[in-house]
Amino acid sequence: MILFIIIMMGYAIIKVFFANLKRGGILLIQISVGSLYMFSVPRGYMDGFVQWCKQIIGLCLTTFLQATILVAGLMVIPDHCLLGLGLMLAAGEVPRICGAFGLDTSTRANIMSAVYTAQAAVNTTRTIIQAAPK
Repeated sequence: MILFIIIMMGYAIIKVFFANLKRGGILLIQISVGSLYMFSVPRGYMDGFVQWCKQIIGLCLTTFLQATILVAGLMVIPDHCLLGLGLMLAAGEVPRICGAFGLDTSTRANIMSAVYTAQAAVNTTRTIIQAAPK
């Protein structure tokens, strides 16, 4: 039984650790790309910006909840082994549950949103160049 619990603890910890590493990288990319969505907001294309906000919130919430549930499972395991093991395994299901409630934790690309954003950035740059005194 002890060997089984050690294997399950290792599985849960490693799975959540690497998922959080992946989410951290995605979050860095999302933050750096987020300023491009601001070019499309004045033109009325709010869908890309709203989706970007949902992704950021979903990533942060998922990471926080997974880490919290994993630590809670590790704290409970000395007194209640089965409850602690269940909590640690449940931590891996947080992204699926957040996705069911509309918080996107993936990096699916919206092609039309990317096209509108790129067009807005190019048009804004052209306008600034034309308006600048020569």
